[in-house]
Amino acid sequence: MGFVVCRIRVFVVLGILPVLAPAPSHAELIRLEIRTRVDVLDGKTFGDVGPYEKLRGTAHFAVDPANARNRIIADLDRAPRNSQGKVEFSADLFILKPKDSSRGNGVVLFDIVNRGQFRLLSQFSQGEAANDPTTEAHFGDASLLNQGYTLVAVGWQFDVRKGSGLVGFDPPIATDAGRPITGWMRAWFIPAEATGSFEYVTGYNTAAYPPIDLNAPHYRLTAREGIISARGLIPREDWQFGRMVDGRIVADPNFITLKSGFKPGLTYEVMYEAQNPPVQGLGLASIRDMASALKYDPGIVAPGRYAYMYGSSQTGRLIRQLIHEGFTIDEQGRKVFDAAFVNTGGTGGGSFNERFARPNHLGAFTGTGFPIQYQTTTDAVTGRREGLGSRIPAGLEPKIFFFDTSSEYWDRGRVAALRHTSMDGTRDLPDAPNVRVYHVAGTRHGAGSVPPGDNGGQFRTNTINYRWAHRGLLAALDRWVRTGAEPPASRHPSLSDGTLVARRDIVFPAVPGVQWPMSVPGGYRMDLPGPLSALPFLVPDVDADGNEVAGIRLPEQAVPLATFTGWQFRSERIGAPTTTILLGGSYIPFPRTAADRERSNDPRRSIEERYANRADYLAKVEKAGNRLAEEGYILRGDVPLIVEEAGRHWDWRMIGDSQE
Repeated sequence: MGFVVCRIRVFVVLGILPVLAPAPSHAELIRLEIRTRVDVLDGKTFGDVGPYEKLRGTAHFAVDPANARNRIIADLDRAPRNSQGKVEFSADLFILKPKDSSRGNGVVLFDIVNRGQFRLLSQFSQGEAANDPTTEAHFGDASLLNQGYTLVAVGWQFDVRKGSGLVGFDPPIATDAGRPITGWMRAWFIPAEATGSFEYVTGYNTAAYPPIDLNAPHYRLTAREGIISARGLIPREDWQFGRMVDGRIVADPNFITLKSGFKPGLTYEVMYEAQNPPVQGLGLASIRDMASALKYDPGIVAPGRYAYMYGSSQTGRLIRQLIHEGFTIDEQGRKVFDAAFVNTGGTGGGSFNERFARPNHLGAFTGTGFPIQYQTTTDAVTGRREGLGSRIPAGLEPKIFFFDTSSEYWDRGRVAALRHTSMDGTRDLPDAPNVRVYHVAGTRHGAGSVPPGDNGGQFRTNTINYRWAHRGLLAALDRWVRTGAEPPASRHPSLSDGTLVARRDIVFPAVPGVQWPMSVPGGYRMDLPGPLSALPFLVPDVDADGNEVAGIRLPEQAVPLATFTGWQFRSERIGAPTTTILLGGSYIPFPRTAADRERSNDPRRSIEERYANRADYLAKVEKAGNRLAEEGYILRGDVPLIVEEAGRHWDWRMIGDSQE
């Protein structure tokens, strides 16, 4: 049992009195409180790095509202200040580090936690998902630890629920000269089954902003088909905030009860007034200042020479906004983050730094806006010139990988094609020197696995596990930062070679029983009104099987047993079958045999017509994997694991799958 003495005050709470060390001057991180510190897997040795330890605690910050790097934080001027005129806040902190930091690889890898969930081990080390990894299964093959990474998660999202092992943070509340600030809230939801009461704050909405008055007559509830059709107003006397308990309605701000009951598949939206907005933008400062302290204070608990960040989906969008708003540079003008791995962030930002921020909001039609490119471009509609990197001084740019799936091209206005084309969709754009753009062909928003699951869609869920590319590209990103070695070239569909096409021009195979996405909504921006908000809807082109032809074609997709998509329609069972499931993906299997193909009138060749046998299939998978490894998109050592995974897929499809 020990403690760290460093220039930042540290409380190590391990059954002893807190230990204090002098605070640094000009420190944004003013105090660390380490509550628990335990050996990982009972002191197991990881590679040449040795044993790891796991730390949990709280980081305390104080930022200067007058500092130019902080002025972009919404409502910071309305937050309470301490005696030095600074604004204080705190955040949960989670660290996995080598016990001897000098034996690590010098990289502090930040998991920009999605809704408070620590996921680096499951994304990069094949571990089982766990917010508090404690077992061998949670650490998977421990590849990140064997390489010596220090893994860090610091809270940034105010509405993460307490007491659940999640990583959140506690910002101050903004006021109007001491008086509460009020504002209108809107929350939409789609029930999957008929019900009288619905907990509308679950999933992607939150209970952070309860209604001021549960019975206010001017609050509104609407219903509509799909996402963007006209809303119909539900009379106020027909609904109320509350839930059914033993046949009676109990007041509850998290539930809505509707007299006629909620119908599956309809989109409902509630509008009400709330108060007391937190200064959520300080969450971005939390990430910046924790990284700055770990990078620039050699006496801190987990020091590093480099700082990288990884974020997925919600936090992929957050990283885009962190970069755009200048939070890769600290209050003293120093470069904080050397690299960023932006997974499934599409073209969006989010409700992360504004009054009444809603960081859980999905960003459908609300996250996409100018600028999209890192480099400075001109918005043809407004004439505005800007880029994601406009606030980052020359020479301090982070190396950035943008990594997206097919869902980001297809789903609800995410229009990922605009990462690499002009805003009007008429020409390809080159990468900024510090940026690479990767599309993984035929994938859904979340990595898949075999056997495919059931998410209520018309088909089973897409099985492609794109994490193999994560592992290869992280290694490439690390080399790029350390040595300047060029990473694998950007790979995505493009206009110049005809692999990126307008949605209206795509041609799918006429597979019986398949509803192709020829009329799904897409291509809108949130920063312009009405007709001006329309954006081009460009998607990856497909082959005769309906599989995408451009991007990183992982072996499962390049040597296919099915058609893999980044979209999925709702089934009759959950209602609204012409509406897509948010960020879903489909697995549409090939017929097993020629007889099956002829019987079903499927135009796609059967599996037996493609591959002589299991060994032939796996040999083709191995060849495709070796080619990707040579190009640097996956690791050479992962090819046998990919082949093994493909074997399980073959066995499930050809032997164990009883459902056609």
